Amino acid sequence: MQIIYDRFEKSTDMWEFLVPGSVTSTCIVGLVAGLIVYWAIQKWKYKYPPGPSGLPLLGNALQIDQSKLHEQAFEWSKKYGPVITVGTGPIPVVIVNTIETAMEVLVKRSTDFAGRQLSPSFDVLTNGGKDIGFGNYGPTWKLHRKIASKALRQYMQSDALQTLVHDAVKTAFSEIDQLSGEFDPSEYVNFIVGYILTGLCFGGTYDFKDKEVQYIHEKEEYVLKELGMGALEDFIPGLKYVYKSNTFKIVEEFVKDIIDGFITNKLREAEKTFDKDNVRHFTDNLILARVEAVEEKGAGILKSLTDQHLVQTLSDIFFAGRDRSTFTLKGAILHMVAFPDIQDKVQEEIDRTVGKDRLPGIHDRPNLSYTEAVLYESMRLGTVGPLGIPHMTICDTEVAGYRIPKGTSVMVNHWALHHDPDAWDDVDRFIPERYLDENGKLGPKPKNWLPFSAGKRVCLGEFVAKPLLHLIFACLMQRYKWRMISGKCPDLTEVGGINGLGYNSYKVIVEKRI
Repeated sequence: MQIIYDRFEKSTDMWEFLVPGSVTSTCIVGLVAGLIVYWAIQKWKYKYPPGPSGLPLLGNALQIDQSKLHEQAFEWSKKYGPVITVGTGPIPVVIVNTIETAMEVLVKRSTDFAGRQLSPSFDVLTNGGKDIGFGNYGPTWKLHRKIASKALRQYMQSDALQTLVHDAVKTAFSEIDQLSGEFDPSEYVNFIVGYILTGLCFGGTYDFKDKEVQYIHEKEEYVLKELGMGALEDFIPGLKYVYKSNTFKIVEEFVKDIIDGFITNKLREAEKTFDKDNVRHFTDNLILARVEAVEEKGAGILKSLTDQHLVQTLSDIFFAGRDRSTFTLKGAILHMVAFPDIQDKVQEEIDRTVGKDRLPGIHDRPNLSYTEAVLYESMRLGTVGPLGIPHMTICDTEVAGYRIPKGTSVMVNHWALHHDPDAWDDVDRFIPERYLDENGKLGPKPKNWLPFSAGKRVCLGEFVAKPLLHLIFACLMQRYKWRMISGKCPDLTEVGGINGLGYNSYKVIVEKRI
């Protein structure tokens, strides 16, 4: 305690308003003492994994670099072991860094680690955890995910996804074909993915300069940039009730305009024109799945499948799918620019399998194994979600022999899995062949390749995302030869942070192949 008092004395400017013996002073000292006692009890009762030493109350907050926490955790794991504890303020966070410990969390003890810990910001974004990505594990979440999975699978049974992809890339190609000189491909990749996901969720077709699609993209980019690791309210309990930071207000505005506005209005429009004999898009499939659930289990089921739940599912598919897909595709194009010999192999496979008279289709995927392996390797080296979405223990449990309490945040370091030199030969090299068997076909998935997570919290849209990304990438590679102007070199340094990794903006030139 003497150390704490010494630090208070040195911080006279901060605490000069305190009067010795005042109620305020007593409350603050009591709070500090209470937190220290609580920390000591937790330390004695549970056996947290080791980790870097930190400061009282602050933990490792001053050591953490939010843009490189995944790398820091991997380095710390070499000293402290595969499972480490990092203090974000007074709250411990457990990070697992090897495939063995990741599988213990995600698969072996998946129920124990299936919870979510909502920060105030994401509580607002998800309407109290009514979505699937951040919803807490329980009966409502299970039903909600089952309904959403059924709706996605029903949608995938038709040719709708392939039609959407072809319409989107043709619209983008008509714009790219008119370009001369170097350009940033982001605008065109963003359009293709935005067109597909907007059509998938709500139906319709869109022009390249469609203001609605551009507006939604810009709003999401802005809120993600401003949010960073979180708003001030996410670190100071109860602050949102007495003060709202500018970041928190931006989150609230996004919810009002986009989730409660745009997406909710799309659901309302679909409900008015819904016809179970003419299911048009994913929103219709969600409505149909809810109708069938009511017919099977009765109207009481509706309290777990409100319009707010459906809106949040649509937000999950629309926004999470858009971010992951755009980051992945822009990274894949950059890797093709960096490795032209591999790009040549991709295009040779597409020409041999598909030809040049038609666009690649979903049915071509089994015969475009090298193309898919290239995409997988790009996803490994460019890990979009380095630490995934944090899990939370829903009961006292353990990992790697360490006992941790209910309510603990646990992160899986996907970046570490993808960059573990013990799991990958020439870990930093781009080698698509690692995913192929002796016949040149896709072999068993490498155990350390985990971009979509696993277990109960595996990405809802994985079975859609893989064929979608493969088809878009194949179309882009079939149409153009991608390179940079002479003298420029691709920058493969990842940028971003805990909310997502990508690459710096870059410019390319293209040569039309068909």
